[in-house]
Amino acid sequence: MNAGLLLGIDLGSSGVKTAFFTAQGELRGLSFVPYHIQRPKPGWAEIDPRVWWRAVIESLDLACRQSAIERRQVLSVGLSAICPAVLALDHRGDPLRPAILFMDVRSAEQAQAIQHLTPQVQPISGNRLMPGATSITSLLWLREHEPEVYSRAAHFAHANTFLAYRLTGELGWDWTNASFSNLFDTGGKRDWSEHLCNLFEISREKLPPTMPSASVVGRITSEASTATGLLAGTPVAIGAADTACSALGAGVTEPGQVFETAGTSDIVALCSREPRFDLRFLNRCHAVGDCWLLMGATSSPGGAFAWLRDQFCWPEKEAERATGVDAYDVMCAEAERTPPGAGKVLFLPYMSGERSPIWDPHARGAFVGLSLATSKAEVIRAVLEGGAFAVRQNVEIAEQLLGHSIEELRAVGGGSKSPLWCQIKADVTGKNVRSLRFRETAALGAAMLGGIAAGVYRDYHEAVRAASPIEGDLYVPRMAVHRYYSELFSVYEDLYPSLRDTYRRLSEIPDSPPS
Repeated sequence: MNAGLLLGIDLGSSGVKTAFFTAQGELRGLSFVPYHIQRPKPGWAEIDPRVWWRAVIESLDLACRQSAIERRQVLSVGLSAICPAVLALDHRGDPLRPAILFMDVRSAEQAQAIQHLTPQVQPISGNRLMPGATSITSLLWLREHEPEVYSRAAHFAHANTFLAYRLTGELGWDWTNASFSNLFDTGGKRDWSEHLCNLFEISREKLPPTMPSASVVGRITSEASTATGLLAGTPVAIGAADTACSALGAGVTEPGQVFETAGTSDIVALCSREPRFDLRFLNRCHAVGDCWLLMGATSSPGGAFAWLRDQFCWPEKEAERATGVDAYDVMCAEAERTPPGAGKVLFLPYMSGERSPIWDPHARGAFVGLSLATSKAEVIRAVLEGGAFAVRQNVEIAEQLLGHSIEELRAVGGGSKSPLWCQIKADVTGKNVRSLRFRETAALGAAMLGGIAAGVYRDYHEAVRAASPIEGDLYVPRMAVHRYYSELFSVYEDLYPSLRDTYRRLSEIPDSPPS
């Protein structure tokens, strides 16, 4: 294999990572540049794509300086990105407005108006009609509320389409991203569906061509070379959505393998050789060309933990500034001092609506069981346990789809760094949880796709054998604790049905009194 480096760019919810790997998967350089999601109105979540591009350039510079990497060593580039992130681009490929992100539920009204079309849409696209979680509702919102932007748009895109254009001057949608558009034949020909485009009156001319994740979308242009320092002519793989890249990087490429990626959102993903779509899950093509990923995607368990830190854990944040110990670690140490069950305080982690399995954009977070005796440590633990209960719901659905029990979850992402949270998830689900010691699997998967595109690897089988990490810390469920959690889980499952109408009524009340 070539001695050069493979570059993976991972565009996340909270920042961008650039990572340089050898063909054997050895990390040679990594940097992270943060940015902030804008929330101009309740339920909205958006970001200016030009912020992404500036962060990519800054992150490249930072990684190269810190690790003494020479950019001429880079053999290929692969892209990983949050999905969906809906962009409207003009004829030059420049954004006409901020990207509408996956946790944005502004299009709830548009989604409700087209629910009667689900029987026509789901068998082709593989997915339900849901605000934010699939692109079509955001596109319909644009058409209704920003018609000038909609009409001026020459191209509709996702995040990696935009990055690919900035790097190569070429446009494309990979199959994993297109799967979340409700305009794509996910289980069939894997291309834009003429029927669905006609159904929603979306012009095919505004949809860039689709392609497998390891396809060379283009090569670094002279302009991009000047901006990034990468050699002109370097091949760029269109890449994949972050979860699909993580699956490849974690070696989840065979039917029946399951992994969990814990970030702002939490996703339990099942690899399948057949498009066995279930409406309780999100369903997409895998970055591996002959497989699909069936995904139980919760919107914001990690986001809820970040919210708790930012809004209520000021001493922990101050301790981080004073000592360098991560505020999350301080919070987990506090939570660990209180027993499992958090004093029977239950938390629903629906801080941005919810996807799998309830699919309700109006759902909101809730604490149940608070008393005057409830401690801060119990509240912190309740948030961690609420995220674990949400994972259990999706694991149980995955087992139904598999037809047999899951023995182990491979865990990646920021949430898998916490030994306490991993142990809670093992105890709640009753499954072994293996937290991979190398957690930047989205960036690694992107780099592997670039390596396949450039011919460094013959195919994804060779890429996984050469580069995918296998070492991890194993968390085994404590069965007495699991049985106790199962009693609480039964109550947890009853909470949402009890609150569904309350959430709906709240959504109908204005966000503030009239002026």
